[in-house]
Formats: sequence, C-alpha cells, structure tokens
Amino acid sequence: MNLHGIDQKRKYEYFFIICIGAYVLFTIFDFMICKGAVQWETLLNGRDFIADYTNVIGYASNRNPYDSTIANGLQERAYPPLQYVFSYLISLTVPDMQYYYDIQDFTSMYMNTQVAMLYLLFVVISVIGIFELVRGFKNGSNLVKTLTALALTLSFPVLITIERGNSVLIVIVFVLFYLCFYDHDNRVLREMAFIALALAAGIKLMPAVLGVLLIIEKRWKEVIRTVIYGLASFFLPFLFFEGGFKNVPLFFRNLSLQLEAYKFIPDCTLRGFILTYFPDYAYDNIDSVKTICTVVTLLICTLMLVASFLTKRKGDRLVYLCMLLIIMPSHSASYNLLYLFPCMIALLNETDKLKLDLFILLGGCLSICTLGGPLGSILVNWHVGLLIIIICAVIKSVEVIVKRLGKNKSADLIY
Repeated sequence: MNLHGIDQKRKYEYFFIICIGAYVLFTIFDFMICKGAVQWETLLNGRDFIADYTNVIGYASNRNPYDSTIANGLQERAYPPLQYVFSYLISLTVPDMQYYYDIQDFTSMYMNTQVAMLYLLFVVISVIGIFELVRGFKNGSNLVKTLTALALTLSFPVLITIERGNSVLIVIVFVLFYLCFYDHDNRVLREMAFIALALAAGIKLMPAVLGVLLIIEKRWKEVIRTVIYGLASFFLPFLFFEGGFKNVPLFFRNLSLQLEAYKFIPDCTLRGFILTYFPDYAYDNIDSVKTICTVVTLLICTLMLVASFLTKRKGDRLVYLCMLLIIMPSHSASYNLLYLFPCMIALLNETDKLKLDLFILLGGCLSICTLGGPLGSILVNWHVGLLIIIICAVIKSVEVIVKRLGKNKSADLIY
C-alpha cells in the first residue's frame, strides 16, 4: 500500500474528520431525540453543572483556598494558585457569597447572572481560540483546516470540559498558541508563546512538559526565560492568599489527598482501563493495581520521553509528549483528552505516513468521540482509544531508540 503523496495524506485527514463528524451528528441526535439519555444527563438534571468553575470560585472567595473546608474537603482544594487568583476576581461579582457559605454548597452558583455571563464569555473566547489555533497549526488547504478545526471544536473533550467548567479549556488555548509560535520568526510572538506555556503550566502544571521541545532544540536562553516565567506563574500567586508561601506545602498536601481520594475513578490512566474492564479485581485490589500501574506508567513515560529526543518526526514527538500530559498524572479526568488535539494535528501534518500512524489516529478518534451507553462502555471510549495509542507509541519509541542508538542510525523508520 502506497502511503505517500497528497492523495493518501488527504485520506487520513478525511478519515479523521468523518469519524469526529459522525460523533457530532450522533450527539445532536442524542440530545434532540433521546433526550440526553447518553451524553447529557448532567446538563439536563442540573446537578453538579460546571462545578469545576463554581466550586473553585467558592474556594478562592475567602482568600484561604488551601486550608478551608467550606462545602468540600481539602482533597478538592488542589488547584495551583494562579487559577484561584482568577477565581477570586470572579467571586467579587457575586453579590451574596455568604449565602453559599451558609448552605455549604457552591454548585448552584451557576444560576447567578454575573457568574453565568462571565462563564459564557470564558467559553466563547476559549472555543474561538481553539478553532483559530487549530486552523493555524494544521497545514493543507483552507477547507481541510476549517473542517479539522470545526470537528475538534465540536468533539467530546470540548463538550465535556464546557459542561465541567474546567480551566483546561483555556489551558489548551495556551498550549496550542505555544506550539504554533514557539519557533516563529517574529520575536514578539515567540516570547508570547513562552509566556503562554508558563501560564498553562501555572494553571495545570503538566503542560510544563512541552518545554522539552526547547531543550531538544538546544535553545538554552529561551529555556531559561521560559523556566523563569513558569516559576513566577506558579509561586508568585501564592502571595495573593492568606499565609503567602506557607500555602505551598498545603497545596502539595491537598494534592496528595486528592490522588488518594480519586484512586477509584476510572479516568485517563492505565488504572482507569483496569477499573473499567476488570472492576471486580481492581476494586478488591486497588492499592496493588495502583502501584503496578504507576510503575508501568513511569516506564512507558520514560521510554516515550527518551524517544522524543531521538525521533526526527514532529508528529511522533508530540504524540509522546502529549501522552505524557494525559497518562502521567495519577488523576487524569476525561477533559485531559484535549491534550490529544496537538499530537493528532501534528501527525496529520506529516507528509509521509508510517504504518502505525493510522492506528494512532484511530485511537485518537475513539478517545475524542467517546460515547455513553452500551456501545461506548465496550468499544468507543477513551480507555480503548488511549490504550491503542499507548501500544503504538511504545512500539514507535522502542524502534526509534534501537535505530538511533544502534548501528542502523540512518535507517528509515518502519512503524
């Protein structure tokens, strides 16, 4: 099978676009005809709606987010301080915050007009940003760029993140901006890209991994500046809250409590796969499963990180690094599937497709097009999709390491 040439490349692209487009049509059908039986239960019943947005506003409102137990326990207060700063500013628009303290619940805050309007503004800015940056990152004709951007913008990770109200929606905008402009000829845009990466890391920590791209290219001055931006975006916001830097150990304490509290959640990790498909064994042996999955994940991540330094393909490099963002955290919710966007686009941008590229794109489609109901619980979900990508990425990693460090350094990659 000849996988070279623009016609073959377009087949990959249209395969990707059609898969996501079919998911979008199914979701519209589900919402309009089936009354949300599969995808929209949380949205329609109103419970816990955009809770990651409203809860964080409540946690930050008294400027003591790391040591207060109003509404929820300390395990829920594990966000980096930069996010709490933004949330505190939003809390100033709430006319009666004491009401939510009294009822010990912040989730109903979405019915507050100011909070709702600010969230709508946040969503509109983020979605437009995703759409335009995907178009900018994707190569090819304007039609292909637009269709790819539209498909991704309407896909499961974006929809579930909007419903959750999670800040990763703006983080992916920062990540895409960084990837679009970190090697741009315009010095101002390049510097803004480094700041965007620092902001992404300041909000969600894990995007800092993408700074490896600068290290790989040995751009040491830019590495130093980006590290300075990143440290500032993480540590300086602590000064905004009661106790200042004394909140640093409290943050890590709460993060540890969260990882323990969420160990039974079947999220985007190897442990999540076992919890989904082997629940009886996993729940009875959760600590052993957690330990084994942690060790295996660290080995896989180390392998992919090494391969990212050795591969010459940008698509493969971003597959490795983006998968680190998704599977490395001990708790990685479904909204982290947004990190698949850059690596899927980069892989589609590759002129010469390799044998495993189609399987990685298939895994990406299964993840990005996650369904509910019987079909989704068995096949079309992120557990299956991510496992396919992980297996392919490990094969590619082993191959590139063997060939680049062995005698056949100039050999063409097969997979």
